[in-house]
Amino acid sequence: MQNSKPDLTPRQTHKPYPIDQVTQHVPPGTRILDGKYPLLAGLEHDEMGHPTGSPKLHMAMTAKRRNKLRKLAEEIPVPEIYGDQEGDTLLVGWGSTYGPIHDAAKTARENGEKVGALHLRHLHPLPNGLEKIFGKFKRIVTVEMNDQGVYGYGQLATILRARYCEPKITSFTKTDGLTFRVKEILDGVFKGKSFLARHIPREGAEVLHEAGAENVKHLKEVVPQGVG
Repeated sequence: MQNSKPDLTPRQTHKPYPIDQVTQHVPPGTRILDGKYPLLAGLEHDEMGHPTGSPKLHMAMTAKRRNKLRKLAEEIPVPEIYGDQEGDTLLVGWGSTYGPIHDAAKTARENGEKVGALHLRHLHPLPNGLEKIFGKFKRIVTVEMNDQGVYGYGQLATILRARYCEPKITSFTKTDGLTFRVKEILDGVFKGKSFLARHIPREGAEVLHEAGAENVKHLKEVVPQGVG
C-alpha cells in the first residue's frame, strides 16, 4: 500500500518550476526555510510561480512545456493494428467507434479486402510511429462522428493530415448522433464494391439462398430490424 501521509519535511528552498527540470510541487503546509514561498497561478510565471511578462521567460517556459509533450509522446505505446498489417485501406478511429470499425474491417476482410483497423487512445500528443503504420497502406480513412468541416475532413482526419502532411488521409463522417452501423461504414468506405450488394442486402431486396433453404423473400424476414 502507498503511504498517503504527505511528506512535510522542511525544505531549505524550493523552486516548483525550474526551467531545466520537471515541475514538482511540495505538499501544502511544507515549511520553506529561506522564506521564499512559491505561488500557484494560471498565468505565465517564473521558476517560483510568480506571474511575469518577461518575453525571455515566456519563451523558456513555452519550450519546457513543448518538451514535456515530446517526452510524453515517447512513452505512449503505439496502437496495434487489427486485421491486415498492410494493404489497401486502414480504418482509423477513437472513442465509441471501436466496435463498428473492427466489425467493418472483419466483414471487408472476409470478402477479400486488404483492410486493417487502428484505434487511437491518445490524440495530444499522438504516439510516435504512426507514420510508419500509415506508410503500409494505400489509403487511410478516419471514421468519425462529427462534421466534415469547411475543408471536407473530420476533426481527427484534419489533425492527422496536419501532423503528417499525408494526402492519402481522408474521412467518413456523420452528424446524426447515432452510433455507427457496420453497414454505414462499409457503404461509406467501400463504395461500389460488389460484396456490399451480395452480403448486405437493402430493405425489400430479394434474399438469395442456397438450394433447400426456406422460401424467404425479404430481408426483414431473416434479419431482426435494427441490427447493423
